[in-house]
This record gives sequence, C-alpha cells and structure tokens, in this order.
Amino acid sequence: MSDAFGTDDLARLIALEHAFSVLALISANNFAYLAEIKPSEAVAQFRTAVEGTLYDSAEIPKDVQVLMRAHLKRMFDQVAGMAKHADLGFGLC
Repeated sequence: MSDAFGTDDLARLIALEHAFSVLALISANNFAYLAEIKPSEAVAQFRTAVEGTLYDSAEIPKDVQVLMRAHLKRMFDQVAGMAKHADLGFGLC
C-alpha cells in the first residue's frame, strides 16, 4: 500500500480478496472431487486449517490476529456461500 491510502489501494485489496475467493473455491472444488465430499465440506476444512495457522505464529500481535480473524471469517463466509451453490451441481458430471 502507498503512504497515502487511496482508491487504488482499496481497489487492489478488494481485487486480492476477490481472487482469494475464486481460487479458494476452485481449490475446494478440486479437493472435494478427489476426497469425494461436497465443496462446502472442503471449504469448512480449508477454513479450519487457515484460521488455525493464526494461532501458530507468535510473530503476529494479538490485536492484529483478532482483526485478521474477522477478515478471514468474512472472506470464508463468501467462499462458503459460493460453495453451497457448487454443492447443487456437484457430482452431476
């Protein structure tokens, strides 16, 4: 980010979040197919693993961890919503 946070920086962060959501859903779908589970189940496993890594790092201050956890929850909630739609057509191929 730049020193003078602005519209371009905000757009960059939103684009990264969007890319995260899409890539997480693609990865969850691939994992679900291989593990013979629903995409929503794969997303739940991914969420648990990612959130768990926050506890593994003592380098991240606790107040920042709390904020990160809130952002990750919002991001994974979006991916979970997309995965529920993917569940509807999963296994039809």
